[in-house]
Amino acid sequence: MGTGEFSALAAALMWTISSMFWRELRLPAWTINLAKNLLGLMLLGAHLLAHALVTGTPLLHASTHSVGYLAVSGLIGVVVGDTLYFRSLQILGPRRALMVATTSPLFAIVLGWVFSGQQLVATALIGIFLTITGVVTVVADRQAHAESPELLPGQNSVGMACGIGGALCQAIGGVLSQLGMRDCSGLEASFYRILVAALVMTLLYLAGGHLWKTARTVCSKPILKILIPATIIGTWMGIWLSQIAYKRADVAIAQTLLCTCPLFAVPIIYFVDRQKISGLSIIGSIVAIAGVYLVLQ
Repeated sequence: MGTGEFSALAAALMWTISSMFWRELRLPAWTINLAKNLLGLMLLGAHLLAHALVTGTPLLHASTHSVGYLAVSGLIGVVVGDTLYFRSLQILGPRRALMVATTSPLFAIVLGWVFSGQQLVATALIGIFLTITGVVTVVADRQAHAESPELLPGQNSVGMACGIGGALCQAIGGVLSQLGMRDCSGLEASFYRILVAALVMTLLYLAGGHLWKTARTVCSKPILKILIPATIIGTWMGIWLSQIAYKRADVAIAQTLLCTCPLFAVPIIYFVDRQKISGLSIIGSIVAIAGVYLVLQ
C-alpha cells in the first residue's frame, strides 16, 4: 500500500469518527459548513506554520497556477459539495445519504480520464466496482444503521438531488486538487482550499447580514463541545490526509478509498451505540475489502 492509498483510508476513518459528532449538531447545513471551515482554517494555518518553522522551509510553495486550481477546488468541493452533503444528510438520514455519496468515484473515474489522462488497469476497475458494491450493500442494510430523526426535513427528491450534486462536486474538487498539488504539499493544498471556502462563505454571510447572529449561536458552549472535536478530526486531519491521497494516488482510486467511510462506521456504531452488525453488513464489508485489495494491486 502506497502513501496515497493509506492516507485515503485514514481520511475515511477520520471522517467516520467525526460524523459521530456532526450528527449531534442542530444547525443548518450552511452554518455547519461555515463554522467547520473557519475553525479548520485556524488549525491548518497553525499546522502549516509549525511545519515551516520546524523544517526551516518556506511557508508557501504553490505557484499562482496551482493556487488557482486549489481555489476553484475549494469553491466546488468544500463550499458547494460539503453543504449539499450536509443537506442531503439532514433530509435522507445517514443510511440513504451515504449510499448516494458512494457515486462520487464514478464521477471521479470519468473526470480523471477526461482531464488527467489517467489509465486504470482492469483489476483496478473491478476493484472500484466491488468497493462501491460493498459500500452500498452496507449502507443499504436497514438493520445495520438506524435512521436518525430529520433535523431539517425536506422532500426526498431534494435530498437525492443534493446527495448526487455533492458527490459530483467532491469528484470535481478531487480532480482539481490533484492538478493544483503539482508544486505544493497536501497540507498547503488543504490550507488554500479551506481558506477560499472560509472567505467566500464569510463574505456571503456578511452580505446577508447574518454573520454576527450566526457567530453567537455557533460560539455557545454546547455547540463548541461538538464542533471543536469534529473539526479537529474531520476537517483538519481528514482533509489533510485526503489531499495527500489525491497527490499520491490516482484520483479515481483515491476517491474510491475515501468513500469507504460506511465500512468503518459499522464497527464504530456497534461499539458507540451498541447496534448489532447484521450478516448483510458483514458480506458487504468482505466484498468491499476485496475491492480495496484489487485497487491497491
